[in-house]
Amino acid sequence: MKSYRFFGDEMEVLGNRLDNARKSLAGARSAWAKSYWANNVERLLFQWRQLPILHDGEAMVTIIPRWNVDYEFYETCRPHEYVGITDRAYNKVFRESIDLDASWHNHREQRLAKAQY
Repeated sequence: MKSYRFFGDEMEVLGNRLDNARKSLAGARSAWAKSYWANNVERLLFQWRQLPILHDGEAMVTIIPRWNVDYEFYETCRPHEYVGITDRAYNKVFRESIDLDASWHNHREQRLAKAQY
């Protein structure tokens, strides 16, 4: 399976190759050079159109977003200092009564029962 972690960089490299091929086509003088660069531009455009991120992500625009990191953000790391009676009651009723292992086993049993039909 292909890792899409660095897919933005691959898109940028392919875009640069396409731009350079178009510049070379515009500056070509001989018939052979025009044919060669036209074929290269067609191949690169085909590769660009086949990028899975454009189809899987349902992309409408092929601009790669650049994220800005705000280093001024501050969050205290102290936990809540006071847990009241309402918080303890909520936790007792809604959080502690959930048995995740039993839920997982029930879901697995339902899937196995469906598979037997």
